[in-house]
Amino acid sequence: MPSHAFDDARATTRRETVPAQRRATQSCSPYSPWDAAEELGLHIRYGPLRDSWAWWVPSRSLIIVANQLTEVEERCALAHEVEHARRNDDECGHNTALASLCARRQEARADEAAARKLIPVVDLEAVLRWATSPEEAAQELSVTEHMLRVRLRIRRRELECLDTLRIAG
Repeated sequence: MPSHAFDDARATTRRETVPAQRRATQSCSPYSPWDAAEELGLHIRYGPLRDSWAWWVPSRSLIIVANQLTEVEERCALAHEVEHARRNDDECGHNTALASLCARRQEARADEAAARKLIPVVDLEAVLRWATSPEEAAQELSVTEHMLRVRLRIRRRELECLDTLRIAG
């Protein structure tokens, strides 16, 4: 059994009601991880998770989401797990240094892909013009501060590449 401590007997399905509720509350970004999961044919279940906000179970095309999350946490966690599914990420194996490296890379790639979809660059730059704190920017973008930091890191790399092109050109 994975370390996420999921209790299948207490799991619920909110698939029919969640997408419409969440889409109605999103103002900055049109990306819906619930729609993305549906397009991929993934199942979403909600239940008690102790060690994680969500968990991708490739053998069942299933994403398990912790049932105690806020709407923003749920949206970000689900977007992250959908990216694992898109990439066909699987468990990296046993506790070895190579497995640990594999897991870290998968997590970073899923975070980056999710952050790009959750926070379009146009929305990011618009909010950064007036937001006075990371908390305020994340709240306006309907993402966690973690996803905001990931997106800012990506944007910084993109801008560094543009600067390099200008110097070399």
